[in-house]
Amino acid sequence: MTHMQDMNRNKWLRLLTFVPSITMIYMDQSVLPVALPVMQREFHVSAAALQWTVNAYLLGWTMFVILGGKIGDRIGHRTSYLIAMVCFTLFSAMCGLSPNIGLLICARGLQGIAGSFMVTSQIALISSIFPPHSRGRAIGLLVSIGSVFLILGPMIGGFLTDWLSWRWIFWINLPIALIGAFLMYFLVPHTAGTPGKIDLWGFLCFAVFAAFASLTFMQGEGWGWKSPEIVSSIAIALISLVLLGIREKTSKHPFLELNLFKRPIFAAININVSVCQFVAMIFVFRTVYTETILGYSPTNAGLITSISSLPVLFFSYVGGYLADKVSPKLPIILGYLGVISSFFWLGFMPTPSLAFYFPPLMLFGMGMTLIFTPSLSMALSHMPPEKTGIAYGLINMLRQFSATMGLSLIFAFISFEQNLHAPKVGARIAEIISFSSVHFVLGFLMIIAFITTLVFHRRKAAHRLPDAPADGWD
Repeated sequence: MTHMQDMNRNKWLRLLTFVPSITMIYMDQSVLPVALPVMQREFHVSAAALQWTVNAYLLGWTMFVILGGKIGDRIGHRTSYLIAMVCFTLFSAMCGLSPNIGLLICARGLQGIAGSFMVTSQIALISSIFPPHSRGRAIGLLVSIGSVFLILGPMIGGFLTDWLSWRWIFWINLPIALIGAFLMYFLVPHTAGTPGKIDLWGFLCFAVFAAFASLTFMQGEGWGWKSPEIVSSIAIALISLVLLGIREKTSKHPFLELNLFKRPIFAAININVSVCQFVAMIFVFRTVYTETILGYSPTNAGLITSISSLPVLFFSYVGGYLADKVSPKLPIILGYLGVISSFFWLGFMPTPSLAFYFPPLMLFGMGMTLIFTPSLSMALSHMPPEKTGIAYGLINMLRQFSATMGLSLIFAFISFEQNLHAPKVGARIAEIISFSSVHFVLGFLMIIAFITTLVFHRRKAAHRLPDAPADGWD
């Protein structure tokens, strides 16, 4: 075997190192919702408290994903990855051992922070192991593996909840993380850190804004929109947002690089990704609704969700093929049409039989994949090489922030609808009405995003990005 062949074999062997982390990160996004009704009965808590177990993870990820990349740059991404994996394991154990909902929410937030550090270092390490001509295949293979576990997550969660305990949803991470840490330690060489400046004030402003904006919409209905707590939360969120804008304009080392949004294609891509991630959080409520109103067990609800997600495996390739052979706009247009159709289908038919439940769920999965795949590839292909890291970090952060806001606002809308109708028609009918209404609202939101995206795609960039990377990313 030649030296070149040996290096080629080693790099693909090292790719195995990242399979455990990608498994945990993707599975933890979809495994929990099927267990929520059981957890609610065990902890005797409100729906708002229950939704925080999902949103705390997303919020922790949102606030720290960019900071995690910068810290990884400074201390070395292998070191950052190993520390993050150990922390993710400990916080997973804490989730499984939580005696009350408060501790579970805190542990989930810490788990999200560790996950954000892990994924940013993972991308950097893959880039250092694989040359540009094979990097895409490596990342694509990992995403495909992750998608499998994203699909299997609801089924695994339902099975563990029914036959063991919902706590095993978190404990299953422990052996996976142990294998991942072992592989990383022995297969991936040490990476040295590089000096760089981090705008901690910018990070603080963004983190405060994200936290209090999410708090406002998650608790607004329960605490009262005119209550001192919500008014104070809104004020803090707005003040921190204004300070973030000022900091971005005046700092020599800005936390975000907002000049990227002056490029219409990048702006359009972020509309696609942000709006789609926002509406995608309806899957949390659909999963709960499948159990509480349609009457399926956690195992069967997880099975329904997993099977309906299967198109993700195939249409990621279809989306990429159409984008390469025809135009990226074609799969995006088809994706929007699929998602919009699925929302109006369930809006008009909120209590379908299984035969009429699968088609809109599958249209939703197909449509989301056709939008995401070409959008993310376009985002990086339209950036200068020195800007791809910044662009990826910004898209990832906005995607997670949109997920946080999506969960918060969808929950606020559903709570408002149920409180409005429950005194007249009862809790069950009110939940069905809210399910129908939220699908109509999200369908119209997707129509607006579709039109806006087409407008941006027709515009040409009038802004030239500087050649050097922005301060704070060097």
